[in-house]
Parts: sequence; structure tokens; C-alpha cells
Amino acid sequence: MNPTLITDLLTYALPSGFLAGTVTWLVSRRKRRNDMLADMQRSIDLLCEKYNDVLQENVTLRREKADWLVAQQELLRKIDKLTREVEGLRKNFNRNPPQKNR
Repeated sequence: MNPTLITDLLTYALPSGFLAGTVTWLVSRRKRRNDMLADMQRSIDLLCEKYNDVLQENVTLRREKADWLVAQQELLRKIDKLTREVEGLRKNFNRNPPQKNR
């Protein structure tokens, strides 16, 4: 195809403003695509921020749970020790009941 024919076609045969409209459409389409990508990136950033917050909270809760489990084990050991002491006192009391004063 002859380049001058294409130039003539674009210059005279197409309605006025067609090229400007086409260029504007292409540019606005690209801008919309870029806006959409920017919106998606903002959404991803927000989700990552929320994910990091939830992850940090999860780590904190797990640490607290581990601390509670350690404290629980310590209390169970103390209760067990007290139970053995009470049993020993009970056995001693049953072997040597207190004498009533007459």
C-alpha cells in the first residue's frame, strides 16, 4: 500500500477529530489501566499490612499462651507438693491423735 494513500485517507476521509479522539481513547485507556493497577497495589499493600498485624497478634498470643502453660505447670507442681504434705500431716495426725486434757 502506498504511504501517501494512507496519509490522504487519514487526512481527508476520516471525520475531523477522529485521530485526536482515537489518541485520547488510547491514552485514557492506558491511564485507566494504570489507575486500576495502582488501586490493586494499594489493596495489596493494605492486605499485607493487615496480614502483618494479624501475624504479630498471633505471635503475641502464642507467647502469652506459652507463658500461661509454664505458670500452669508451676502451679500444678506446687499443688502436688502441698497435697503430699497434707497427706503426710494427715497420716501423722492419725498415728498420733492429740490427747484430750482431762
